[in-house]
Amino acid sequence: MTEIDGMPAPADDDVVIRVKGMKKSYTILDPNQKKSRLGFVKRIQYPVFDNIDLEVRRGDIVGILGRNGCGKSTFLKMISGIIEPDEGTIEVKGKVASILELSMGFHNDMSGRDNIILRSELYGIPRDKIMEHLERAIEYSDLGVFIDNPVRTYSSGMRSRLAFSVMINVDADIFLVDEALSTGDMAFAQKASEHLKSLVRTGKTVLFTSHSMNTIKRTCNRAVWISDRTIKMDGPADEIVDEYSRSINESFEETLHLANDGSSSAQYRLATFYRDGIGVEKDPAEMRRWLEQAALRDHPMALNDLANIVMSEGKEEEALVLFQRAAEAGNFEARRKYASLQSDVLEDIKGLRELMKGFCDSGYPYDYYNYGNLMYRSAITTGDYKEALEYLEKAAEIGWSDADVLIAQMYRDANGVERDLEKCIRHLKRAAENGHNKAMYMLGDLYMDGKFMKKDPEEAFKWYMMSALVGNSRSQYQVASMLDSGIGTEKDVEQAKKWFGIYSNSILNDSRKSAMETLKARKGDFDVSNYLLKAMSRTYQPQSMTRLATKYEQGKGFKKSLKGAFDLQSKAALAGGGPRVRLADMIVEHSETKENTQESFDLIRSAVEYGDASAMYRMALFYKDGIFVEPNVDEYRRYMRMAAECGNRDAKTRVTEWDIRAERRRKRTDHGNDSEDDKDSGKDSDLNDPVQ
Repeated sequence: MTEIDGMPAPADDDVVIRVKGMKKSYTILDPNQKKSRLGFVKRIQYPVFDNIDLEVRRGDIVGILGRNGCGKSTFLKMISGIIEPDEGTIEVKGKVASILELSMGFHNDMSGRDNIILRSELYGIPRDKIMEHLERAIEYSDLGVFIDNPVRTYSSGMRSRLAFSVMINVDADIFLVDEALSTGDMAFAQKASEHLKSLVRTGKTVLFTSHSMNTIKRTCNRAVWISDRTIKMDGPADEIVDEYSRSINESFEETLHLANDGSSSAQYRLATFYRDGIGVEKDPAEMRRWLEQAALRDHPMALNDLANIVMSEGKEEEALVLFQRAAEAGNFEARRKYASLQSDVLEDIKGLRELMKGFCDSGYPYDYYNYGNLMYRSAITTGDYKEALEYLEKAAEIGWSDADVLIAQMYRDANGVERDLEKCIRHLKRAAENGHNKAMYMLGDLYMDGKFMKKDPEEAFKWYMMSALVGNSRSQYQVASMLDSGIGTEKDVEQAKKWFGIYSNSILNDSRKSAMETLKARKGDFDVSNYLLKAMSRTYQPQSMTRLATKYEQGKGFKKSLKGAFDLQSKAALAGGGPRVRLADMIVEHSETKENTQESFDLIRSAVEYGDASAMYRMALFYKDGIFVEPNVDEYRRYMRMAAECGNRDAKTRVTEWDIRAERRRKRTDHGNDSEDDKDSGKDSDLNDPVQ
C-alpha cells in the first residue's frame, strides 16, 4: 500500500474506479484559420484531458467540479463507457447507472409514467419489477397530476425529477449523476441528496457534477477539481469547494469574463479589483466604470459605493437617487444614508458631531473612540469615513480595544477604506490579547469562512476555543461541532459532547442569574444559590467564575482553597476587564514577599485597554505611588479622571473633592483673597491637589 499526500492509499479491493494516464482530445476547426475559397478549413486536436490519474473507493460520494467547458460531463461519460479515452486505461468494477443527459431515454410525446417504464427497461430492469415499483417511482418524482402529461411539456426540473425517480429502483454499484441535483427544486434536491447518501451507506459509489457548491458540500465526502486538462485538487469536499470558490472570486480573468457576460456580482467584484489592485493595477476610472455597469443592474453594494463617490463630488441629488435605489435593493447602509438625507436629522448629526469632537480635547481614548464610532455610523461621504478612521486609530494607538475591533471591521469590509486583511488581523489580534471576545470570534470566522482569505480551520479552531473559554456560547457550539467532525482539530467525540453540553448549559445562565437574584432578595437557600453559581461557572462565564473564586478564597459557602481560587480566577482572566483586575489583586495580596509583580501590572494595563474603570483607578494609583512606573502627576490625574468618568466610585469621590477645592480657590481668586497659605493648603497625598 502506498501513500498519497500523507494518507494511506485505498486497498485494491476497495477501488471500484481506477483511471491511469487517461488522455482525450477532440478534433475541432482551427479558430485561427480563415475558411479558404474552396471551403477547406484546417482542423486541430483540442486536448480535454492530459494524463489523468484517479482512484475512487467503494462508498465514496465524489463531487466533480470545475468551470464550464473543463470536461466534467465528458469525464463521467468516459467512466460510463460512452466515450473511449485516446490513451490510458479506465477500470470500473461493478454495474454502472447514470443520469448524464436529462433527455436521454425519454420520448417527448409519451407521458411521464410511460417514460419511467421505458427508461427502466433501458437500465435492464425486468418488466414485472418495473410494474411492481412503478407507483413508488411516481411518488418519489413529486410530479403529481403531471405524471400523465407528455414529457415535452416538462420543465428541466421536472425532467430531472423524473429521471432521478427511475434511479431509485436501479440495482447498480456505481451511480453517475450529471447536474440532476441542480435543476430540480430545493426540496427535491435535498431528498435526492439523502437518497445518494443512503446508497453509499449500503456500499454503493456515487460520482456527480454540479455547479452548486452547497450541494457538493452537503452531499459529498470528497471532491475532484478539474482544471487545465488535469485534476488540480482532490480531497475532502469542504476544503476543495472552498479553494475552488475562492479561486473563482479572486481570478481577474474569470471575473472579467463573467462581468462581460453581464453578471452584476462579477461587475462589482471587478470594480473592487481595480479599487484594491487585485490581479490588476489600481485604476479609479475602471473601478467607476464597472461600478456603473453593476449599478445599472441594481447591484445594491455597487449602487451604494457609487453613491458615496458621487456624494463626495458634491452631487447630492444624484447621490440621493442612487442611495434610494440601493436602499430598495436591500442595502442597510444606503437605507440609513437615504433616510438621513431625506430628513432633518443631518442638523442633529452635525450638532452631535461637534459636541463629541470637542470631548476629544481630553485626549482620553474613549472620547476618540466615541467620536470615531459616531463618524463611522453616520458617515455620508468618503471624507466622513476618513475622519472616522483617523480618530479610531488615535484611540487604538493609546490603547482601546473597541477601536481596534471597529478598525478591523472597516478593513475587512472595505467600508470607507481599501480592504486590507493584514491590518484587519493585526487589530483583531491586539484586541483579542486584551480579552475582547468579539475580536476572538471574528478571527475564528475569518479563518473558517475562507471568504476574504485562504481558509485555515486549525487557526479558526484556536480562536473559537479562546472565545469559548471566555463564555461565548456561539463559539462553544462551533468548538463542539469542529471536535465532532474533526475539522480544524483532531476528532474527539467525548470532548465534542462536553462542549455541546457547555453550550446547551450556557443558554440557561440568564435564568440562573435571575433565580440567584431572587434567592438573595428573599433570603432563600444559600446552598441552592451556590449550586447555581457553580453551574454558571462551568460554562466559563467570567463574572461567575470571579465570584466563585472569591468564595473559594474566603471560604464562604465552600471549603477554603487558595489554589482553587487562583485556578478559577486565571480562567476568568482570559476575558478582559474586571476578571483581570481581580487576578492582579490576588497576585499582590497573596504574594509571600508582598512584592508586586510585573504580571500584575500587565493584567491591569490590558484591563485598562479593555475599558475597565477599576483598572484605570489602579493605574492612577500606580502613577501616584510610583509602583511599576515613575511617579507622574499628569498621568495620575488623567487615569483618575478617566476612572471617574467610566464609573469607578472611589475615583468619583476623589475627583469630586478635587473639583470642590478647585471651585473654592477660583472663588477666592475672584475676590482677591488668594494667599500663599491658600496656595499651599492643598498639599496632601494627592500630589499637590491636582485640580485640572
